[in-house]
Amino acid sequence: MIILPEINFSYGSEFSLNLPHTVIDKFPTFLVGPNGSGKTTLLKIIGGFIKTARSPKVMWKDHLLDTKPTFFAYLPARPIFDVNFTVRDYLLLAGDADHLQKAVEELNLENWLNKKMGSLSSGWLQRVFIARILMQDTPYILMDEPTSFLDPEARKELIDILSKFPEKRMIVSSHDLSFLSSLGKFVMGLRDGQLVYTGEPKEFFNSGIEDVFVKGYII
Repeated sequence: MIILPEINFSYGSEFSLNLPHTVIDKFPTFLVGPNGSGKTTLLKIIGGFIKTARSPKVMWKDHLLDTKPTFFAYLPARPIFDVNFTVRDYLLLAGDADHLQKAVEELNLENWLNKKMGSLSSGWLQRVFIARILMQDTPYILMDEPTSFLDPEARKELIDILSKFPEKRMIVSSHDLSFLSSLGKFVMGLRDGQLVYTGEPKEFFNSGIEDVFVKGYII
């Protein structure tokens, strides 16, 4: 469980994020909205990467604690990596050999360990990035636009992979509504820095989508 206090956060006069008290207890939770609506900012506030006057609370080992980055495995929209690293070397930055072996088996990366990161397609890169966050010893995962650079086949593979880990409490920032419909259990809809929808995906598609996106938005 994650408890968000009332949030009032701004970048000077350029952007403000204003949210009511909200409880997140269904996962995966999707943060959806147009570009510039505050999805990434909220994701970073949840993870403690951006500090606010009142800290979100995270249920951690049966205790409700102030959030901090070490509680989360975080996949940014554009991960930074050394193109000359092998997949093995890159993954070992996140854990030991036992964690590596488990992640490699789960994501079928056995034949890719000695390849250089710079030689991988976007789909295989994303698979490696997912392996890295799964290697981290935390139940909470934050992902920022994980389908942005994936073709339909790679996106389906990503959905299939993530579906294998229901024990992971994922929060996903995305404007990809087909991704939401395939994986999401709870939706927080943002528009212009305001929370305009909270609820289950079915109700979002039935009645909430036009509060978040312009009328006639194509999925």
